[in-house]
Amino acid sequence: MKFPYIKLPVDPSEAFPERKTILRPIIPVTLEFGQIKTGYMALIDSGADYCFFHSEIAEVMNLDWQKGKRLNFVGVTGQKATSYFHNVDLYIGGWEFKVYCGFSDAISPKGFGVLGQIGFFDQFIVKFDLEKEEIEIKPRR
Repeated sequence: MKFPYIKLPVDPSEAFPERKTILRPIIPVTLEFGQIKTGYMALIDSGADYCFFHSEIAEVMNLDWQKGKRLNFVGVTGQKATSYFHNVDLYIGGWEFKVYCGFSDAISPKGFGVLGQIGFFDQFIVKFDLEKEEIEIKPRR
């Protein structure tokens, strides 16, 4: 399945004074726990070890997120944070698969979920094509 890159606005900077937008590999996903499904946008991040979502997503699904298995982690900014891992169903395109992902209140609620190495890249073959502005993913099974 192919997804377009999402174009986001950025403020011009000294390094890139003409840049007004940036392309990001962000795709729509649906998470399900129990019988409750919720849609969200997620960044495909090959530098992330795991999949993470904001704790508010867990709360929407009536998932008591702080009762999961704890993981302390450090994000790209170097700040320490804690997440709690649970098994949920994740839908991408027409595919449903199980994912063990972390929920944290340290993830920006106005940002995106993160699809990382364990939970996403181990289940999908991912092709980034910046020139065509598209991401192609195929299940490994």
